[in-house]
Formats: sequence, C-alpha cells, structure tokens
Amino acid sequence: MSNTILVVAEHRDGAIKGISKEALSCALQLASDPSEVKAVLLGQGLDELAEKLAAWAPGGVVYVDGEELRQYTPEAYVAVLSSLCGELSPQLILTGHSYQAIDFFPRLAARLDAALIPDCTGIQSGGEGLRFTRKVINGKLDATCAVPGEGPVLVSLQQGAVPPVDPPGGGSVEKRSADLGGATPRSILSIEAGETGEVDLSEADIIVAGGRGVGDKDKFQVIFDLAAALGGAVGASRPPCDSDWVEGFRQIGSSGQVVAPKLYFAVGISGAIQHLVGMRGSQCVVAINKDANAAIFQEATYGLVGDLHEIVPALIERLREAQEA
Repeated sequence: MSNTILVVAEHRDGAIKGISKEALSCALQLASDPSEVKAVLLGQGLDELAEKLAAWAPGGVVYVDGEELRQYTPEAYVAVLSSLCGELSPQLILTGHSYQAIDFFPRLAARLDAALIPDCTGIQSGGEGLRFTRKVINGKLDATCAVPGEGPVLVSLQQGAVPPVDPPGGGSVEKRSADLGGATPRSILSIEAGETGEVDLSEADIIVAGGRGVGDKDKFQVIFDLAAALGGAVGASRPPCDSDWVEGFRQIGSSGQVVAPKLYFAVGISGAIQHLVGMRGSQCVVAINKDANAAIFQEATYGLVGDLHEIVPALIERLREAQEA
C-alpha cells in the first residue's frame, strides 16, 4: 500500500467541476508530500483538459482516453478505475459527492472490496490515522469514524466541505488508451439534458433562495428579481418546490442539492435542518425573515428581520442605483 491519494476528477462541458477541485484541495492538505496526489481523468479528446488538471495534481494525471469513455457509464468507469487502483495501490481514493459518484463509487468499492465513506464533510489526520466526519440522522449529528486495517478507503466529499486552494502546479500527464478488461458497458442510445435551469446551482457563486414565507407562486417573482439584480441563481427550500411555485431542480437541502456559494440569500426560509444541510457550506449567508427567532438566523452572517416584500424590493432598488452610478 503506497501513500498515494488518488482523486477521480469529474468534468462537464469541457471543464473540471468545482467539486473535483475541492477534492483535490483536500488531497493536497492531507498529503505529507504534494507528489503523493494523483488525479485520474476519464473521457475522450480531453488532452487540453488533462493539462489543466495537472496544475492541481503534483503527482501527475493519469488520463485514460477511449471511445468507451466518451460518455459516462458506471461499468466503464469501474473497469478502468479498479485496474488503476490495483496498479497504483492508493491509500485513499477521493471524489466529489455528485450524482455520478453516487452511481459508480459504491460499485468501485465493492469491486475493490474496500471501505466506502460517502458524503464526507471532513477528514482529519493524526497519529492514529485518518478520521472521517459525515452527517447522520438527516444532518442533525456529526459522526466521526475510522477504517481499521489495510486497504484503500473510498471517500466522496460533500460540496463545500473543503474550500478550494490555489493549484500548486508541477504535475504532468500520462495518457493511456482505455482497456475495459472485457467489461461490457451499457449502450447509450441518446442523451437528453434534464431540467437544469439557466445556472447549475452546485457551481453558482451567488444564490437567492426562497421559502414558504414568500407566500405563493406569484409572489415568488421577487426572488427571481433579486437574483437577477445580483447576477445569481434562484434556489428554494422544499415547500415552494412541493407546491409547484418553482421547478424541483431548484430545491436545496437533504432531499435536493447541496450548494456552497460565496453568497447565499435565505429569503422567507425558517431554517429547518433539512434545508440547512444543503447550504451550510456557503461562505456568507444573508437571512431575511419576519420571525426574529427563526432558526436560519443561527446560520446567518447577516440577518434582516422584517417583511421580505418590503425589504427585498428596497434592496433591489439600491442595487440598481449602485449599478447605474
């Protein structure tokens, strides 16, 4: 077993996803030597992206190229990654906790007969080895665990668990041809984009989220107006999505998306634990609620107590005045 930390990088539309950069940042913080951090990139025609990824992986990038990897399939990913892990013998295999990781990572753990810790919020190293922290009981408690014995540990990191660091550079790219070792990936007949809206919430720097306190579907327009004034994306807690005020893809929380923007507006959101789980990685939280005792204020960097339908329009007006000045 080597000291290698292997990071499986996820990409979309020709770019490395932010959650993968967070996983690489975590690996760099854990490694005793930056050269222990390696990344793996799977796809076809991604030579330029592999070179960019090398800036984040001082130990180098293993870029596996092939027609079989042009589109993601769990069978192809598991076949290639299990072979690589057998060769590199990493002590730790990291990836971002995304829908893709939820699909293939447990399969990879089973293939390697290795421990799997999903949706991890932190990793601590010490004299007794690595300790992993993750949320349990719907986010109400933090559980810390360790994995006894030898063998790789597979960990998927929650969005926003580790702030991305500046890429250290120095990595190189090793390009290989895909070899699935006899595995038969499923056939993909077509790919249709799902309902994702104008901005990927997991990648958004600014999010304005509305809750039940907004009132109804028509009144929810004020959330869109504030997001437009800020140049941000629109999110929501579960009640507005369940009531069809907004599309379901905008839901943030334990049964929706986990986000980690630089700025998060929680408007008319009480702060139920199910919602807090999805936005606790936000760098700055502004809460607007008429209930001064709302739980959301415990998470807020700044809090405004009052009628959101008076506060938000006034805020939008000031933002527009500042932009015109």
